[in-house]
This record gives sequence, C-alpha cells and structure tokens, in this order.
Amino acid sequence: MAAVLGAAHGASYTVGAPAGSWDLRTNYTRWASGISFRAGDQLVFKYSPGAHDVVEVSKADHDSCSNARPLATFTTGDDTVPLPAGGATRYFICGVPGHCAGGMKLAVRVEAAAAGAPNAAAPSPAPVAMAPRGARTPTAAPSPAPVAMAPRAARPPMATPGARAPAAGSLLPAVPPSSSATASAGVGSLVCLGLGAAVAALMALY
Repeated sequence: MAAVLGAAHGASYTVGAPAGSWDLRTNYTRWASGISFRAGDQLVFKYSPGAHDVVEVSKADHDSCSNARPLATFTTGDDTVPLPAGGATRYFICGVPGHCAGGMKLAVRVEAAAAGAPNAAAPSPAPVAMAPRGARTPTAAPSPAPVAMAPRAARPPMATPGARAPAAGSLLPAVPPSSSATASAGVGSLVCLGLGAAVAALMALY
C-alpha cells in the first residue's frame, strides 16, 4: 500500500498496493480494511488500459456486479478518484465481463475529515456590574425582658462605742452598748450594793 500526503488534499492511496494493483489477484476487502479513508483523500487505480476499467456504481450494482447504471467510468489505466465527502461509502467494480465476479470490486467507507487545530480561545467578556438587590431592612430583634434581681441582704451597721439605742419609731437599728460601757455599769452596781450593805449593818448596830 502506498500512501502519499498531498498538499491540496489528504492522503493518496494506490488501490491494491504495495502487493498488487487493480487486477484479479488482489483481495480488495482485506486491502481496504487496513486503511481509514477520510474526506479529502483520493484513490489511484493503476492497470493496463484495455485489460480493465474502473466503474463507480451503487451498492446494489456493486453487490450484483452490474455496470448497467454506472455513476462514473474511468479507462486511462492511471485514474485518480477524489473522495471529497465524508460519511458515505463509495463502490467500484471492473466493468469487463467476469472481472467483478472474479474479485475486482471495492467498497470504500469515507469518514469525516479530521478536525483541525482548535481556534484560539476568544477573550472572555468583561464582567458586567450587576446592580445590587435592594437590601432588606433588618428587623430589630426584641430586647430581652429585664430580669428582676433579688436585693442583697443589708449588712447591719458597725456598732459604735457608747452609741445609744434608737428612739421608738426610729428607722435605725438599736446598737448594743460597747464593752467599756457594760463594764462601767457593772462597777457601779457593785458600789451600790456595797454601800447598801454598809448602811444595813450600821442600822442593825443601833
């Protein structure tokens, strides 16, 4: 098989090459199965003029080896057939009686052309400023209810030495007398008792 890349088209394939050509010895089903034909490729049929020809036919005529309704006929012995469109199958036979039945028939499935290099990426559009949505006024959270605090227990005032008890109806608490005042009251009581006892003794003598 000979495949040559062309400048204006895809690959160029000589039918039957390298082991054969357009003849009665080549298995064209096997030959075509090893090639991926794409749109833009071309087939080259090489043979002896007068001994063979190339007839493009429909699938039905290819299967029945009929050249009664040819789509195209080539007879130069060096025929180039372009394959411009992908997604189709092209069918060829030799129109010489008995040659198609002897194996000179070719079906070529043409795939779409390979995708070219990807286009340069287009610049991304500038971002468009979006107007902010109307802000919703936040709902004021209810203030927590005040918690009643238990009053602290009032501490009794410090006793002042020699302080008097509050008068009746007074709001101030009674302050107990100091220890010095208590001691003075005790001494006075003892003195009174002593004087009382002395008086009683003198009265008993008289």
